[in-house]
Amino acid sequence: MDLYKIFSSKIPVALSDFDPRNRKLITFLNPNSYVLASERGDLFENFDWIAPDGILLVFTLNLLRATKYKIRRFSCDMTSIVPYVFNVAIENKLSVFFLGADADSLNQSVNVFKNNFKELNIIGYRNGYFTDITERQSIINNIVYLNPAIVFVGMGVILQETMALDLKKSGFRGAIYTCGGFLHQTKREINFYPTFIDKLNLRFFYRVFKEDGFFKRSIRTYPMFCYLMILRGIHKL
Repeated sequence: MDLYKIFSSKIPVALSDFDPRNRKLITFLNPNSYVLASERGDLFENFDWIAPDGILLVFTLNLLRATKYKIRRFSCDMTSIVPYVFNVAIENKLSVFFLGADADSLNQSVNVFKNNFKELNIIGYRNGYFTDITERQSIINNIVYLNPAIVFVGMGVILQETMALDLKKSGFRGAIYTCGGFLHQTKREINFYPTFIDKLNLRFFYRVFKEDGFFKRSIRTYPMFCYLMILRGIHKL
């Protein structure tokens, strides 16, 4: 399936599209994850919204006129949609479950969330590593049983989308947001990016500096992303 066509048909317009009360299944793509997901369009066809995460991706999609409206950047982190989702959850007494990252990082991040959003009702959290498919299904069953209004899944592209879809198939009826490295990034403080880095749209370069392995991943996938977008542009001519 053509990921570009699926993606461009599911790009949200406004922040309100992320309202957890709508119980949508939402994921995010940046240039790196777009390349990794390009062979799995079948997974992404089942999401309600696919949000563009990253200035390069937003610029490219607008240049290609992927939609009839101007596309905005939406990321599942504190610079974008997460404060909105958390505040809607607090105002409407919606419960939250976090799934992903390693156990130590997740424990630290949950403590950060509790310290900064004291009224957020966190009813559970679990790291994103499983010994086998039986344990994985047990976690899915437990989340369905707990019935949180919101689940954040941060397990990396493909793994997190597959988990989100399996939660839905198993009977979960709340809102699901995939969140990539968010649960790892917030383990020390609520704002991973300094304010000036965020305002100047230098988040990519900051991650190169802060995250081990990010640059190596990027040099493998960003040239391919550019190649795929150039082909798309030529196809549109």
